[in-house]
Amino acid sequence: MDADRRLAKALEAANDALQHLSMSPDFGCLDCTHIDRLLARVVDLPTEGNQRNSRRNLLVIRQWMVTEGPGVVLLEVLGQLYWRLGELNAKQFEKFKTTLQTQQSYLSLIQNQGAVTLVIQRIRHIQRSKADACQDFLCELSDITGLKVESPVSEMDALRAGSSSPFTPATSVHSFDSSTSQETGYVSLIKYVPNSNLFVGDMEQLLLDFYVNGICPGRTVATQSNSYLSLLQIADACESTRYALLSLSASYIREYLPSQKESFHQAELYYSTQALQSLVQQINNGENYDAALATAMLLMHHAAVNKPEEYSLCWSCHANIFDTIPIEFLNMNSEPAQFMRTQLVLARTAQTSFTLQNTQLHSLETKNWFESIATSDASRVCSITGISPQLLFIISSINSLAMENSLNKLMYAQLQENQLQSLRQWSSEHPGDSQDIILATSEAFRLATIIYLRCRLYGLTRFNPAIMELSETLTAVLLSLPVKGDLYTAIYPVWPLFVACVTANSDKRECLFQRVVPIREGDKNTLPSVLERISGMRIWLANQDATQLRRDGWWDEMLQPSSSTTELPMNRLLCLG
Repeated sequence: MDADRRLAKALEAANDALQHLSMSPDFGCLDCTHIDRLLARVVDLPTEGNQRNSRRNLLVIRQWMVTEGPGVVLLEVLGQLYWRLGELNAKQFEKFKTTLQTQQSYLSLIQNQGAVTLVIQRIRHIQRSKADACQDFLCELSDITGLKVESPVSEMDALRAGSSSPFTPATSVHSFDSSTSQETGYVSLIKYVPNSNLFVGDMEQLLLDFYVNGICPGRTVATQSNSYLSLLQIADACESTRYALLSLSASYIREYLPSQKESFHQAELYYSTQALQSLVQQINNGENYDAALATAMLLMHHAAVNKPEEYSLCWSCHANIFDTIPIEFLNMNSEPAQFMRTQLVLARTAQTSFTLQNTQLHSLETKNWFESIATSDASRVCSITGISPQLLFIISSINSLAMENSLNKLMYAQLQENQLQSLRQWSSEHPGDSQDIILATSEAFRLATIIYLRCRLYGLTRFNPAIMELSETLTAVLLSLPVKGDLYTAIYPVWPLFVACVTANSDKRECLFQRVVPIREGDKNTLPSVLERISGMRIWLANQDATQLRRDGWWDEMLQPSSSTTELPMNRLLCLG
């Protein structure tokens, strides 16, 4: 009985994929995330002894592609088939193939030359990605060995010339991507990893060195202000902040020093526990509330970027500190407060109006924090979030209006849009690439906010010319921002990317997905969860009526669990910061 059920589930997954593929006969609007992931493993089979089962399953897929055609791998488009096939034995798999061969949609797929072309293009894309990764690693090794590593430019140019992939971002878009970090081998959020042999017996000093030189430079491109560096002074005087800082550092460095991974994991658990215990004691004693906010900020960061345990609390729980400490003792506009408020406000945009109405918001979100900000500072971009307080306040106001059904709702929405149109954000950075990136990032947030307002409050759909034009502009800005190198940092605008993806056509969405591959595959960040959420909505998005230019409530409908093919966590907010 179980065997029949497994076979039925595999066939169901295959038929779902065939139905999805039928929506794009020329395969021009496919999200190839799951296809690429499977192809990468099929091309480069695992060799470790403990992965024998995976190797066997991948060999089955590989042989299937050889015998019936490369197009069969496209059945993994929804990310559901491969693991289902892994549950089948050889006899069941043959029955699975025989059943598919009776279906015209399957026969059309394996005979479709366009499917073959797409698979070849994706393999070439993977080939280029692996070549880039190898070159980066060679550059890293060259720093140690002193040997000069030549860049295979001509070879890579030849590969690119041989590819006509429609998914490659337009080369006409100005990009800030830099190569300096690539020469050192650290192209993602972590900019430096210390030699652990220099810190034998002194793990805390190693973690501090890594935090200062590896983590902090990757938090912002700004040179005039970096809140993460400022936390060092607080950590010197506050035990809970120091523990939280060390825990965060340990969680990142263990990915770079695999031989000591378990030691750093234990250190991470120890320091995070100590941070929480010290924080509770600190609050109970009424001591150093400003430092308590710094600790909460680091703990929130740690929880947001690390995969949660089954019963762990949402990362947002660390904002409870604002409901614990008397409000008169809190600086609601400190940098830690700004950071945590930004995470919460952006996360609320991915909650339905019903959920928002039934959620007990934190005082951090509800108190009149914006009124106490000096007019000159209201539009200044925060160096670690990429957004100004004024723009964040407008997004928060849109969230509040989404919960209301008053007659004045549209009038207030229009007032917010007028403010958005006239908003001019600024940075205290000196002119140069850093300032350009900060301003481009803040502009991405502004454009995304206008789209969000018009979609959520006016009901304009992604087919409305007013949304299409804005989404096109936002996409161009996002494609211009760096995704690796010195100038890529944690202020990359994830929320605007989310807004762009759910309001763009499928081709643009795929282009954005491909653009952020280095981020998704880089150091710990919140983007993978966001991309997974978007991928889960792609069938719902594809089924929308293109003739409807306005439809009230469609944003809420999009956020419903029933609109996603992936299961949504019930107790965890989607972190969009």
